[in-house]
Amino acid sequence: MNVSSPSRLADLLAATSSIDSWKLLSSSISFSSWKKYVIPVTLGYVALCRALRYRGEKKLRRRMGFPEGCSREALASMTNQQAQQIIKYLAAYEFPEFHLLALQFGLFKTYGVESISRLLLATRNLTDPVKSLKRYEDTAAIIGEFMINPPNSERAMSAIARMNFLHSKYREEGTISNEDLLYTLSVFVIEPPRFARLYEWRAMNEMEYCAYGVFWKAVGDAMGIEYKGLLAHETWRDGIEWADDITAWAKKYEADNMKPSVVANKPAKALIPIITYWIPSFAVPFAQEAVCVLMGDRVREAFMLPEPSVAAGAVVYPALLLRRWYLRYLSLPRLTEVRRLGRTDPKTGRMHTRFPYGNHPFYIEPTIWNRWGPKAWAIWLYGGKLPGDDPEEFMPQGYHWTDLGPKNRMGLGVEEMEADVKRMKASGRGGCPF
Repeated sequence: MNVSSPSRLADLLAATSSIDSWKLLSSSISFSSWKKYVIPVTLGYVALCRALRYRGEKKLRRRMGFPEGCSREALASMTNQQAQQIIKYLAAYEFPEFHLLALQFGLFKTYGVESISRLLLATRNLTDPVKSLKRYEDTAAIIGEFMINPPNSERAMSAIARMNFLHSKYREEGTISNEDLLYTLSVFVIEPPRFARLYEWRAMNEMEYCAYGVFWKAVGDAMGIEYKGLLAHETWRDGIEWADDITAWAKKYEADNMKPSVVANKPAKALIPIITYWIPSFAVPFAQEAVCVLMGDRVREAFMLPEPSVAAGAVVYPALLLRRWYLRYLSLPRLTEVRRLGRTDPKTGRMHTRFPYGNHPFYIEPTIWNRWGPKAWAIWLYGGKLPGDDPEEFMPQGYHWTDLGPKNRMGLGVEEMEADVKRMKASGRGGCPF
C-alpha cells in the first residue's frame, strides 16, 4: 500500500500535466485559428465596403453622362431633369438622413432673418402649438413633392404652384420681399453640400454640386424670383457658377440682415422643441446645446440663444467623425431606396406620405403595420401619435393640393394653381435653365 501510493500519485500528476498541456495547446491552436480567419475576413470586409461605397456614385455619373473627369463644358449641358434625378439619388441612397437634416436646418436658418421671423409671428403658423405642426409638415411635403418627382411632372409643377399661391398673398402685401425669397432659395442650394462636406461619409462631387445649382435655379425661375441687381451676374455658364454666385450673395445678406433679434428668438424657441421632440426629457438640455453647436455662431446669435458648452462640442464633433468613418469603411452602401412619398389613392386622388417629416403622423395611412408594427409600439409607449389618431387634425386619408397650407387657405387657389401649372408647362421645366 505504501509502495503503490507514490506510484499512483506520480501517475495522477502526469495525467494532470498532460491535461494542462493539452488545454494550453488547444487554446494556442484556437487563438491561432481565430487570428488566421478573423483578421483576413475583417480586412476583406473593409476592402469590400470601400470598393462598394463609391460604386453608386460612379454608376450615377455614367448614367447621367458626366463620368469622372468630365469638363465644365459637359456640365454646362446638364438639364433640370438630370439634376432632379441626381438629387433624388443623393436623398434616397447616399445621404438620406443628413440630406433631410440639411434641408431642415436650412429652413430653420432663414428664421434668423428678422423680416422672415416677423411674418411667421404675424401669421402664428410657427409659434401656435396647433398651427405649427401642420405648417412644418406641409412645407416639407411641398418641397418633397417637387424634389422627388420629375420637374415636368404634374405633381412637381402642382407642388410649386401651391407654394406660389401660398406666397402670393404676402408678396402682394409686400410683407415678404424678393430678397427674402432669394435667401430662402439659397439655403437649399448651400446647406446640403455643406452638410455633406462637413458631416457625411464623403463630400459631393462637382456633378452633384452642379445639380443643386441647376435644380434650384429652375425652382427660383418657376417662383418668379428676380436675380438682377442682387447676384453678381445676370447670366451663368452652368449650375456651379450660379451656385457660387448665390452662395456669395447669401453670405453678404446674412452679414447685413442676420443680427441678434428678440423677434427671431421666438420662432427659435418654438422650433427647437420640434427638433428635440423624441429625446428623453433628461437629455433635452444637452440635445438643445448640440443643436446650437450645429447651427453655428451667426445663426445662434441671431436667435439670441446661449453659447453651447465645450462639452457639447466635444461630444457632437467626435460623434459625427466616428459616424463618417463607420459609414465610409465599415458600412455597406444602402441597397433600398428611402421613399418618403406614399401611394396616391386611385379612388380619391389623395396623396400620402410614408414617414412624417416632423413628429406627428400627418397624411400617413393607418395600415396594420403603421399602427401595430414595432415602430408603432415604440411611438405608443413614448406617448406619440399613431396614423389614424385624431383624424380631423392629421388627415390619414391623405391630401389634395388645396389641403396644404394654413387652415384659412385650405380649399383656395384652384384656379390660380391651374394657371400657374399651365405657365410652367409652356416654359418646359425639364430643360437646362441657363
